[in-house]
Amino acid sequence: MFANRSYCIIKSFIRRQHFYIDNFDLSATGIPRHEFHQRRQSLVNLIRNYIKTEQKQSCKDFTICLPSSSRLFMGPDVAYFPFKQQSDFYYLTGCMQPDAVLLLNGNDETFSTNLFLSRNTTHSIEEYERWFGPTISDREKICEIFGIDEVYPIDQLLTFRFPPSSTLFYNAQFINDKTINKQNLVPFLKRFSSSVVCSQLTSFLHTLRSIKSLTEQNLIRQACELVSKAFVNTMKNCKKDTQNEYFIKARFQYECEILDDVSMAFYPVVAASGRSNVIHYQKNNQNINKDDLIMLDGGCLFKQYASDVTRLWPINGRFSSVQRQLYEILLAVQKHLINYLNLGDNLVTREKLNSLADHYMTKYLREESIFPRAIDDYHAKNLIHVLCPTGVSHHLGLDVHDCDLYSSSEKLQPGNIITIEPGLYIPFNCKDVPPMYRGFASRIEDDVLLTKQGFEVLSSMCPKEIDDLHRILDDRDKSNMH
Repeated sequence: MFANRSYCIIKSFIRRQHFYIDNFDLSATGIPRHEFHQRRQSLVNLIRNYIKTEQKQSCKDFTICLPSSSRLFMGPDVAYFPFKQQSDFYYLTGCMQPDAVLLLNGNDETFSTNLFLSRNTTHSIEEYERWFGPTISDREKICEIFGIDEVYPIDQLLTFRFPPSSTLFYNAQFINDKTINKQNLVPFLKRFSSSVVCSQLTSFLHTLRSIKSLTEQNLIRQACELVSKAFVNTMKNCKKDTQNEYFIKARFQYECEILDDVSMAFYPVVAASGRSNVIHYQKNNQNINKDDLIMLDGGCLFKQYASDVTRLWPINGRFSSVQRQLYEILLAVQKHLINYLNLGDNLVTREKLNSLADHYMTKYLREESIFPRAIDDYHAKNLIHVLCPTGVSHHLGLDVHDCDLYSSSEKLQPGNIITIEPGLYIPFNCKDVPPMYRGFASRIEDDVLLTKQGFEVLSSMCPKEIDDLHRILDDRDKSNMH
């Protein structure tokens, strides 16, 4: 790592120079500029309707305030962590600039889009570009890139003029969010009277973000295709004698990142020897025994949109009879849940999917005599909550757990992309099932697009049938890959 000869280059980032953005091409997002404008228009329409129907205010002026993320540095005067833009900010702008603020100011007839950017804080733009790369500081060009009305330096946020009775819409969570620069944001928010503030902007945005456009569907489809290839290549490259989880983690990350300009959607989970009984297991550094099952939960970001897939395979190349029995139960439950999306139920919710998963899991565990034969419905329900403690679905999009404020009781609609991921986690000390089943823990996870005709499994390229997994593992042992 290079040493910065003058620490004041970093410390001088508070000088009075012109605002800028790092060199940027909006076409790299894969989303046309007019779609970002449509998103802003849709949000404004929701806000106008809310003011009219819920607040019933005579004043129709509003201000929508949304900050971007900040860069997080790994340590003093060293490189920063990979940048992840605040998802709502990105959804409305496509802008990847840190420490910015978006203001939408309007009324019941019109609105304007204003972007507040950090100033270039080195002695000159040439000095900044030598350290950090090309920039764009031309006001008109920045407005043209993002299709916005005006751009200002961030400190002018404190003097920006708006109607005194304007209703403020923002996210209260940002006040305690350590990934957001609040130096100018908090003083700006204090300019509004508490009587004209709505602090739950996210609820409006998640309503919009939960329905993916055709462009978004295609980006997530590509993310799922890429991660599916990475899963197959990881399985092929993990031999019978793979000794530790960290090798599989490293291989998966490698296989994702060599396929395209992608990054990891989240830190992958690689759990062997029943360690997936720890629901949020992330050590990924324990030894692998020769008869272990490997659970890999991973996803990649493609143009900021996430995939999220989980697969399970035997490191030795073949499921044992007990492993196969439990895996087939999991797979059968997942297929029931996916097929249910095609049955024309106009009131299907993620909450209902949870109930269906419990129903089918109980049914199969009884049929396979894994549950005690004499167990009644009451005790079976309590036991299934121990063995299946997680939800079976979440929304997927700009965030892995997308639109987290969108209730599980909300009706699912065409354009939603959700995961279907039933899990079975049998603790080692669970005395309610026969000893041979104890310690098994896994889930099978796919990404599913809801359509008017039914559904599309976006991650269908990632094999999960036992015969297909065996075939891949057989090819693994014939290949010369390392």
